[in-house]
Amino acid sequence: MKKNYYLLLLLLLCSVSPIAAQKRFIRIYDQQGQLIAKGDFTATTDTSIILQGHKTQTEVPLRDIGTIKTKRTFGHAIAIAATIGVVSGAILGLATGQASEDVWGGLGYESSPGDDIATGALSGLAIGATVGTIISVSQKRKTIIINGNMTDWQLKRKVLDNWR
Repeated sequence: MKKNYYLLLLLLLCSVSPIAAQKRFIRIYDQQGQLIAKGDFTATTDTSIILQGHKTQTEVPLRDIGTIKTKRTFGHAIAIAATIGVVSGAILGLATGQASEDVWGGLGYESSPGDDIATGALSGLAIGATVGTIISVSQKRKTIIINGNMTDWQLKRKVLDNWR
């Protein structure tokens, strides 16, 4: 029983640490609306934005920037939450399932471990997608229109520098 508490504490610590390490993610589109760069916002200069990718740092010149969108896309939180829901639901379904006839009494229904996993995964999918949708709706995304204009950039650059 004590092992279960330690495991639960370990899972809790692993799930909380990424929340504290959130970064400021932005997507940069050109004037035709095509995505040209995305990554964690690092800094701005008079003529560019500097982004940190997975392993590289990218500098996007002002003349190429049409719009800047903060945060990730709407579906990103839904996909992450649904994935977490499926995995947790499948594990929970396996852990709580019983492969015997007495589950449904005299109805004669037998549930196998595969049925229990599938039921848990589908339930987790629905719950996770719902939670992800709520998270996506509650996020405050901003769209900053630059269109390669230096005067617009000088005014709106402060928004990015002060963004948290």
